[in-house]
Amino acid sequence: MKRELRIACLEDEEEQAWYLKMVLEAYREEKGIGYALACFRSAEEFLFAHDRTASDMSVRPEYGNSPFPYDLLILDIYMGQEGQTGYGRTEEMTDGRKTECGTAEEGHAARRMNGMELAKKIRRADKDIAIVFLSNLREYVFQGYEVNAVRYLMKPVTKETLFPVLDLLRERKREEPAWLVLPVAGEHRRMELSQILYLEAVGHYVRLHQSSGETLEWKQSFSAVLEELPAEVFVRIHRSFCVNLMHVSRLTRKSCFLDEGMELPLSRSAYQEANEAFLRYYRKRDPFC
Repeated sequence: MKRELRIACLEDEEEQAWYLKMVLEAYREEKGIGYALACFRSAEEFLFAHDRTASDMSVRPEYGNSPFPYDLLILDIYMGQEGQTGYGRTEEMTDGRKTECGTAEEGHAARRMNGMELAKKIRRADKDIAIVFLSNLREYVFQGYEVNAVRYLMKPVTKETLFPVLDLLRERKREEPAWLVLPVAGEHRRMELSQILYLEAVGHYVRLHQSSGETLEWKQSFSAVLEELPAEVFVRIHRSFCVNLMHVSRLTRKSCFLDEGMELPLSRSAYQEANEAFLRYYRKRDPFC
């Protein structure tokens, strides 16, 4: 099943937000990829909606590794300079999709945070979330590099400018589930992929090693567990070991090195497959470059 894209748009011009919705709808029709779009009229509204202030940018467990539950943020780089803000409402779109869009209210003279300032605050908490800037002017384009923006698009957005960004985003997220459900100690337990360092076969048991240093163990065939793991993230390096490529730092002919120098045996028969999987995984980590 194709997972929908989660997108937040921060744009204080209703017409520009409308253009974005039309392009996203065209993408859904052409590519068959659904989307959930949340619209905000100001940086302050966005932070308030996610229970954040300028001084509170901590990661919350309910959002995994990020305090913001989105695949992509589309920011008007000049947003907020006229002091407008708004409050959100939820709209039900055709085929069940929802958008949350702000309704404009009368502004006031106080200066609001612009898109670049918001992006810098977001980067303190999330270094990986994709950010796209919108603008009527090209003069800010080089500032985008300061926050590792993936694109700087001129208004209004079009299929020609936004479709390539969405395609690359899908490639970045493709077939990489965030969670696994494992049968541990007679119950099913959900675990985030990034928490798993490697799995080890110990007799008739499977031992799971976590990045926290903790281990879990349950009775199950090793091969049966491996069949449930996403092949693009996990690779078997030995008859008794399977590693999470997120934590592999390097491979030699005889060893696999994980974070902080941890070393596991790499069998000769598994070397080629493990090396190819390692290269494929990390070549896809930054598709926007």
